[in-house]
Amino acid sequence: METEHLPHQIVVWVTVERVQQRQALWTYRLFEDKPCSPSYGTIPNRGILPYKFCYSYVELCAWLRLYGFTPPPPDYFAPTRQELDGGAGSILRPVMTRPR
Repeated sequence: METEHLPHQIVVWVTVERVQQRQALWTYRLFEDKPCSPSYGTIPNRGILPYKFCYSYVELCAWLRLYGFTPPPPDYFAPTRQELDGGAGSILRPVMTRPR
């Protein structure tokens, strides 16, 4: 029996900051590695700056497309009720794609 080999997914991480404020005031940070993980900063550069600061969802989408990712819809980056009730000032979301 043969198993289909699925291509390796590439993951980048987006930190959404200022989530307790209006969405128009949110800022986004795009990271190659998961912030605060043991491997953070140890993976050789894959073409993305260590992190990229974006001041809008539109700017974030432009950078994601530049790096070959399909941007998730805006509500993907919205905080959950639990995150808001917990007083989160920022949240972390993975963005995944498969290599072309």
